[in-house]
Amino acid sequence: MVADANNKEKVKFLSKLVGRNKKFEEIEDMFTDKHILISEIVKAFPNNTFHPIDPPIDEDSYVSSTTEVQDETENVILTQFKQIGDVQFNSHLHDKYFSNSLYSQLPSGFVVLDANHTWLVYWLLNGYKLIKRNVGLLDEDTIELVDNKIEHCLNVEDGSIAGGANQLGHAASTYSGILGLVLTKNFKLLEEIKDKIYDWLLSLKQENGSFIMHEYGEADTRSTYCVLVIASLLNLLTPELTDGVQDWLNLCQTYEGGFSGIPNTEAHGGYTYCAVASYFILNSDINSILEAINVDKLVRWCVDRQMSVEGGLNGRTNKLVDSCYSFWIGAVFPMLEILTGTQELFNRQGLEHYLLRCAQSQSGGFRDKPGKGVDFYHTNYSLCGLSICEYLYQLNNTADVLAYRMDATPYGEVQYTEPVHPIFGIPIKDVEEVRKYFSSNNP
Repeated sequence: MVADANNKEKVKFLSKLVGRNKKFEEIEDMFTDKHILISEIVKAFPNNTFHPIDPPIDEDSYVSSTTEVQDETENVILTQFKQIGDVQFNSHLHDKYFSNSLYSQLPSGFVVLDANHTWLVYWLLNGYKLIKRNVGLLDEDTIELVDNKIEHCLNVEDGSIAGGANQLGHAASTYSGILGLVLTKNFKLLEEIKDKIYDWLLSLKQENGSFIMHEYGEADTRSTYCVLVIASLLNLLTPELTDGVQDWLNLCQTYEGGFSGIPNTEAHGGYTYCAVASYFILNSDINSILEAINVDKLVRWCVDRQMSVEGGLNGRTNKLVDSCYSFWIGAVFPMLEILTGTQELFNRQGLEHYLLRCAQSQSGGFRDKPGKGVDFYHTNYSLCGLSICEYLYQLNNTADVLAYRMDATPYGEVQYTEPVHPIFGIPIKDVEEVRKYFSSNNP
């Protein structure tokens, strides 16, 4: 009786939100009993490695737009689980999606992404290379296409890379551009611009240890991570560049345990990833990280990001599941597993089921969640997240910073992806190649 009364209140609240265009019965259907759906899914697919379960705490009877959208999302996901029981990977359709996206003229609506050229090619090329069957299949035309696109965004004066031709050099655009050139193995161009890039990176350094995104731009954990990745891959990390960085990062851990963009703000999945990955670039010893941050709180906050019904991850407290966090949060778990000596801190099967049954499009590519459109961004980070699910990560015994000591071993019977590097977001093989090149040429 109490549950029925609560549902009526929810329906009444949502009726006000959506107006009179929807019938009362349509709104009421949005609150189909989750318990029944979950039971039906378990009975229909008893051998699946993941089954949605009710949250470990009782649902709050308080009605708000947040709780309503969460209820609606859970029902959409459960319906999807009921319709698609098998965990399959549509490799041929994804190949077609990447090929069409790289070589076809983009629709006019993409003009809003004119400052994201380097990101677009990184997302597409990286996603393609992560698919296991595509290893070694990168043709010369694609390499030339990507290299030319990134070169057009290069600012010759300072070595920075902009989001588009004749635009301002930007740390995030330079980060994605450098990753793109690493993926095509254009080490010659990277060698030519690295000295200028170092001076430009130093110009972004702030007195508190952080880095701004661009001249007169904002400083946060994203920009700081981007600078560290660029400098690290090009073997440019110096005491001058890294001085004070870790002290500033320490200030960004919140009372919840995650990291915010700047001190004294809310913890967020993307910022947390950038901060934790930065510690692995800066340190050669695990204890240096354990002494700097509250790892127990960080573990709890990250574990709380996995949704018990959906299996996927969200980016912060009281937010919806989103496939992109399969990497932004998912990639933090291998780092935490290494720091804590714990083999598995999250449900890899649950995340895999969300990605392949809910986020994967039947026509190729990946989306945020059912009902959303496929896009380059979610496709890349879904594949990165899928890779995290398919491997376990350990440190090898080489004498290097933690970021370059990552080894991956297959987890489970089937791997559809190459092992992604959790700190750099590209295949481990590509990280090893660029590290070897710049270490031998610039000892």
